[in-house]
Amino acid sequence: MASGEVVDHRSFLGRLEPADRAFLLRLGHPKRFRQGARIIVQGDHSDTVFLTLSGLVKVTLDTPDGREIVLAVLGAGDLLGEFEVIEGRPQRSAGNVAVLPVECRVIPGDEFMASLETHPRMLLVMVRVIISRLRAADRRREASASMGVSRSLASFLVELVESYGASDGSVIDISIHLTQEELASLMSTSRDSAVRGLSTLRTKGLIATRRRQIVVTDLDGLRGYASAMATARDD
Repeated sequence: MASGEVVDHRSFLGRLEPADRAFLLRLGHPKRFRQGARIIVQGDHSDTVFLTLSGLVKVTLDTPDGREIVLAVLGAGDLLGEFEVIEGRPQRSAGNVAVLPVECRVIPGDEFMASLETHPRMLLVMVRVIISRLRAADRRREASASMGVSRSLASFLVELVESYGASDGSVIDISIHLTQEELASLMSTSRDSAVRGLSTLRTKGLIATRRRQIVVTDLDGLRGYASAMATARDD
């Protein structure tokens, strides 16, 4: 593991049994990517799997009209590029960009597939991680529709804090380095709605924002606002 990095217990690596985790960390070779580097390019042909050990990665999809949609944010302990390897389809269906410097293990596809055969529990863990991500995405869409964008955004920020937040005394920094458009696509909403949601949370004193940075100033208040049953969609 990268020095000082804490792996989220909900990530693929964090869910593995110690023996399986140690085995996986011996596969492949280490590699680093600078912030902004493209780890995987959509449409490229490759059969490599990346196991992130530190940093943050955004999963992107280029649309036919030229837009880039952010599908997810992944961190230490997550896999990149495993779907195409398992499917035996070398063309990458999505891209991966380092939003913070990333350290990872680069694992050849045949080596990764062989590891799933000799350590079948890893495949079960992978399925559970995929199900968890799908459920989280469904919850965000449902929250946006039923509670309004600001409460849905508050819930998503709590999720990010628990996975990637860095505490500094009374505040928690979420340095995810996403644009407002990218944050909106993660929330399945428009940029204008995301901007209004951030403004609401700032006005309530729950967060502060800087360029591509969100600081949670009142985590308990943010949790309470996210979980409260609103009489209206947004206050």
